[in-house]
Amino acid sequence: YQLYEATRQRMGVVLVGPSGSGKSTIWKVYSKALSKLGQKLVVHKSNPKAVDRKALLGHMDMDTREWTDGILTYASRQAVKEPLNSHSWIVCDGDVDPEWVESLNSVLDDNRLLTMPNGERIQFGPNVNFIFETHDLSFASPATVSRMGMIYLSDETLDSSILINGWLQKRPLEQRSMLKIWVDDYLLKAVENIKKNYAMAVETTTAGLIFNALSHVQNATSKLAFLYGLIRGLGSNLLIDPRLKFANEI
Repeated sequence: YQLYEATRQRMGVVLVGPSGSGKSTIWKVYSKALSKLGQKLVVHKSNPKAVDRKALLGHMDMDTREWTDGILTYASRQAVKEPLNSHSWIVCDGDVDPEWVESLNSVLDDNRLLTMPNGERIQFGPNVNFIFETHDLSFASPATVSRMGMIYLSDETLDSSILINGWLQKRPLEQRSMLKIWVDDYLLKAVENIKKNYAMAVETTTAGLIFNALSHVQNATSKLAFLYGLIRGLGSNLLIDPRLKFANEI
């Protein structure tokens, strides 16, 4: 509901939270709700940090004076072609970097106007939104942050059992009952033990920790195989001595 309100009030909406906290799930659920209501939605999704500034925002050949659209400018042209009764989202899934996001400040204003480096302007209607997914806004300027609606998802409020139950539903039916017993008996306790008593070699999120463990136990056919998978999945991010201690505890 917060995302619904934010997209109605602001051109730009940013979903902030650690990996696995449900940022993508929120806008995908919202998009499915729109489709169930019979409203058309077109999504243009990209990772702005995967390409350089020219490929993202477009560039002009200084010899021929020929303009070439980038990923965002091309998506913008497609979005303004849609009729007003059709929603368009331009989703930027990646770090928010001033190098490219500052170029969108004029879009995120109330005038919804994108000015491209070649002087061309694209005027957006109220049916277009920019949605940003990122884990951190520490490098974004106050000018950018103040222009966007913000929804924060915390790692601390993430329910581990929801992630695990969703994973269990995707397992074969004959495996599901045994895996659930072992997960309830060992996995959740082991994750809490790791978070409370051990320092990670590489900083990771709770969701990352859980999914790493699940990836090692998905083919377990016995309790012993499950426990060995748990040691590999959770212990792989610990230093040697703590890893041995954790393995003995398991």
